Amino acid sequence: MKKLIISLLIFSCVATLCPPLLVAFDRDFGEGDDGKEEKIVTAPQRVADEWSPKSPSVLRLGLEDCLKRAFTYNGQLRVFDYQEEVAQEKLNEARRIGKPVIEYEYNIAPVPRNVDNAVEDFFTGDVTIFNRFKLGVGAPLSTFGKLSLAQSMAREGIAAESINREKKRVEIASTVRQLYYGILLADEIRHLLKGAHKEVEKEIRKREEKGGTDPLQLLKLKIFLSEVDSRIEESDQKSVLAKEALRMQLGIDRSIRFDIKGDKLRPVSKRLEDFQIYSTEAVENRPDLKLLDIGHSVKKKQYYLEKKNRYPDLGVGAFFELGHAPYMTGVTVTDDFLSPFNFKRAGIGFRLKGTFDFAGSTSKIKQARSEVYKIEIQRELAEEGIILEVKKVYLDVKKAKSDIERTEQAQKLSRQLLFLTQSNFDIGLADPKDLVDAISSFLKTRGEYFKAVFDYNVAMATLDEKLGRIPELAPEKE
Repeated sequence: MKKLIISLLIFSCVATLCPPLLVAFDRDFGEGDDGKEEKIVTAPQRVADEWSPKSPSVLRLGLEDCLKRAFTYNGQLRVFDYQEEVAQEKLNEARRIGKPVIEYEYNIAPVPRNVDNAVEDFFTGDVTIFNRFKLGVGAPLSTFGKLSLAQSMAREGIAAESINREKKRVEIASTVRQLYYGILLADEIRHLLKGAHKEVEKEIRKREEKGGTDPLQLLKLKIFLSEVDSRIEESDQKSVLAKEALRMQLGIDRSIRFDIKGDKLRPVSKRLEDFQIYSTEAVENRPDLKLLDIGHSVKKKQYYLEKKNRYPDLGVGAFFELGHAPYMTGVTVTDDFLSPFNFKRAGIGFRLKGTFDFAGSTSKIKQARSEVYKIEIQRELAEEGIILEVKKVYLDVKKAKSDIERTEQAQKLSRQLLFLTQSNFDIGLADPKDLVDAISSFLKTRGEYFKAVFDYNVAMATLDEKLGRIPELAPEKE
């Protein structure tokens, strides 16, 4: 890196050595004169240290590690396990409708022994015990298509929950990537500001020890130093919050210390395809459209079900009933089908049952048909909206890419400006305001570069989200 610096300076024909400010500001240009990084502890860092667990080891994860962990431990995805289970049980419930149903009933009660003197015997306690048991079995023979439609709608519900899980995975992948890039951005900005802080502080200390410097010049440098401290605090706060948000997405326990592996923010190396390819992919893959397609299918089946509800249900049933009350007198009817106390009965038969409500059923059919038309329009509008979203993100990617190129050029110019200004400042040809302005210009352009890289990476992550893509991850090593 040092050779690269010297080559750049020789090429610019400005000097043969690089001022310490340029070395300190940029990771690409080393860590400073002594190769060590200055320790600046801010309020957000102190709070984060209080929050963080005291475990001896630190879990360090790269971007792919974060995505794998999020897909495994994210709490929002675990919710879908139960939602899919509910949908599966609804299908099982619909399947059970066509199975035989068994009903049973048992009664026991005191009854008077003498039916001819029932009231008096009952209150005088001259009673016996009546036992009655009944068993019935019924099964549908035909619902004229209603049962198969109900089961088909339940299967659509299972498919919808599976797509909802896929949709959430796409959203989580985008969120994790954006948080990861945000942490890298905060780290880059902090490193940049710390370099400025270190060198300006060193310049102030050098001039104070040397003496003879205009106090006004020193005050201007100290004010600038205070502004840098404020920016470092702001950067640390964003980094702490981003790490806590990422911890939640990854499902990392509070007792585990956690950090990311990446140390530099760089543009993702991914080729941008033609827009038409992306628009076609979005229409084919977006979970939102898949859910609307399932919804349309369900609404059509609901429409057919309402029409079939006019048809009756055909079923078969059988029963067995047993009653026994010993020592009964005065009973004149003793055959099994008429005796109220002692009997054995059995029977089998068919049942055809339905409800004829022409006005009510017609209204429900029309409502279901309108729901079908409504979701068809929603599907068309959603497709247009999705294509518009892809257009916007595609333009964001293009703009961010051009911003990277623009800010790279601006960095070169501001780096030259800082070099010349510091050289003039060292020999007394520039005042502190000129140096502060040059430092501010370099910090601004360097920060804008990192922001452009962050915007580009986020735009690429958002593009994948709008296309319904889930990042391809390397398989786990066995």
